[in-house]
Amino acid sequence: MSDQTAQSRGATGGRGDREGLSPLAGSISRRGLLRAAGAGAAFLGTGGLLEACSAGIKGSSGSGSSGAKSITIGWIHPLTGALAGFGAPDRWVISKIMQTSPYKNGFKIGGKTYPVTIKSYDTQSSPTRAGDLARTAITSDGVDMLLASSTPETVNAVASQAESLGTPLICSNVPWESWYINLHGNPEKPTLKPKYVVMYFLGAEHLIKCFIPMWNRIHSQFHTNKIVAAAFPNDSDGNAFRAVFPPIAKAAGYKFELSAAYPDGTTNYSSMISQFKSANADFFTNVPLPPDFATMWKQSVQQGFKPKLATVAKVLLFPPDAYALGNLVDNVATDTWWVPTLPWKSSFTGETCQQMANEFESSGHGQWNANISNYSLFEAAHAAFSSVSDPHDKNEVADAIHKVNIQALAGPLNFASGGPAPGVAITPPVGIQWQKGGKYPLEAKVVDNTLQPQAKITGDLKPTNS
Repeated sequence: MSDQTAQSRGATGGRGDREGLSPLAGSISRRGLLRAAGAGAAFLGTGGLLEACSAGIKGSSGSGSSGAKSITIGWIHPLTGALAGFGAPDRWVISKIMQTSPYKNGFKIGGKTYPVTIKSYDTQSSPTRAGDLARTAITSDGVDMLLASSTPETVNAVASQAESLGTPLICSNVPWESWYINLHGNPEKPTLKPKYVVMYFLGAEHLIKCFIPMWNRIHSQFHTNKIVAAAFPNDSDGNAFRAVFPPIAKAAGYKFELSAAYPDGTTNYSSMISQFKSANADFFTNVPLPPDFATMWKQSVQQGFKPKLATVAKVLLFPPDAYALGNLVDNVATDTWWVPTLPWKSSFTGETCQQMANEFESSGHGQWNANISNYSLFEAAHAAFSSVSDPHDKNEVADAIHKVNIQALAGPLNFASGGPAPGVAITPPVGIQWQKGGKYPLEAKVVDNTLQPQAKITGDLKPTNS
């Protein structure tokens, strides 16, 4: 079920029993190319087209000049479906990673050089498929490590499989509470230490603490009633936010008007909107799937629910989702964990966040996307593999990922610090707001950096509705 395979220059790519796959130096067969049209393509470290990939191909058996068997890393992420915005920069990230010296030339471990193969698996935004892909990657494709990114719908199913099947996994873009609860940990008493899994991102508490400073500024301007309408779905994120948001907001002087937990995919939000209007809520927050928010917000505007400030999570994180709402997105605020003005650099090349964003845009991929920071999954993977004696010993690699402490493109990643829970590194968010731009019709302006002062403010916070 691998959709894309990238190999370092040192790996071999013999045909074996994989029908339609060409050798490293060969050309793509007609049959293989037809299969690739539905499954994706594979790339060399130098960016050239390597081979067509089909469902169920196995991990590389290639070896480097020292006879070292290839290290296989599988990345499970949503490239299509409702969560595709999260995976939009991921193919570009792989191309960048395969240009770096370690991934292009192989990992140097214990006097040997190990070629590296990256296998990309598209979840199609399905939690069930994410878990199935993880099991396939581990039991059939022979991965030495998994990476997983982008929301609990992707990451949690992969984490469950990795932990139960004993395979090292580094995760990103999932609120840590949801990730931890899924692994049977208690965020209020975080004593459980997952053996095979670590993650970097933020938590639900960081999002509410990102939103409150923006609420305070709008309250000071408009003397609001401090009532927050909250629409949380009945899913992993919604349940975590429902537990975390209200007490923190209450301590800051805000009252939550909570809707009933609704199923993902709901198409009629009229009763919820009526509830919020009756409460005269001046603020709005939620954590829905992106298509659900588009429906919910359009109905809110049509039915006259116009909060002074909307601060949403999990949605409007990326330009395509913002443009899809047209003028309805103006001055809606959200969070982001990565912006070009942060001072972080690639641990491989020294390229800055701004340089990465500029290259992403100049190469024809549209406006920068915060998940360019997924680059750091591979930085953490390299750091772990580089510290072991045998990269194919999953227990040794699992111990190593818990000791990773690096400065990366996503920021400082220290899985050994204990974080809010074992195996968790926090990358704090900033508040952004979609406003009319100069270079682009819409731009994500950084309007609050309370939790991440290193991010440069690029715009003034405006009311969503005045």
